[in-house]
Amino acid sequence: MLAICTACGSEPVAQTGPKPFRVLVFTKTTGYRHDSIPSGVAAIKRLAARHSFSVDTTADAGRFTTRSLERYDAVVFLSTTGTPIKSGKQRSAFVSYIRRGGGYLGIHAASDTRGDWPWYERLVGARFKRHDPGLSSRGVEILDPGTAATRTLPNPWVRTDEWYEFRSAPAAHVLAALDQTRPLAWCHRYDGGRSVYTAMGHTKESYAEPRFLAHLLGALEMAAGRARFDCAD
Repeated sequence: MLAICTACGSEPVAQTGPKPFRVLVFTKTTGYRHDSIPSGVAAIKRLAARHSFSVDTTADAGRFTTRSLERYDAVVFLSTTGTPIKSGKQRSAFVSYIRRGGGYLGIHAASDTRGDWPWYERLVGARFKRHDPGLSSRGVEILDPGTAATRTLPNPWVRTDEWYEFRSAPAAHVLAALDQTRPLAWCHRYDGGRSVYTAMGHTKESYAEPRFLAHLLGALEMAAGRARFDCAD
């Protein structure tokens, strides 16, 4: 016998799921240009296709206008170097975007920024100083395994990369490190917005590495406000 629901209404029940988001991946460099940038762009596009978010990419700082940036939940600086945004008007648009609650994700050389823009250095959390010679396999210590950027990672997380040092310790919540003096990934709230940074991602191979991609996806979700952001200092 067919059961009849007398309490059910005629309106369809809405299905809930992750709210889609949109990111802008910025790749301009005026210093050293990593040959892994195209691999990083392709990897983020693959993540977008699999996880139902949208991606636009640009190496044009002219996209940094108030009208353009308001379309995005997060802006990704993918191994940008030197002074990728020189215009005061473009810088002001990005500052306003963050102050309105926007999200930022810096990957690898996004911390290697030259020029007089201390606001951006504080947004990143620390400025690149130097890196170890060449590539090496190291064990990354996961300090906070409870975030979207770290929850699927082993501890230690053994991987090969170029390992950064910074001019100062980040005023941020550190997620992963090589040791107590070598933070590698962190997050913090800054000037009204969300900031996440990972120093990893130097090599092309990183962007085909499932665990690094899981780290990257979680960091994107945190920056875009789609994952828990418990990032107090």
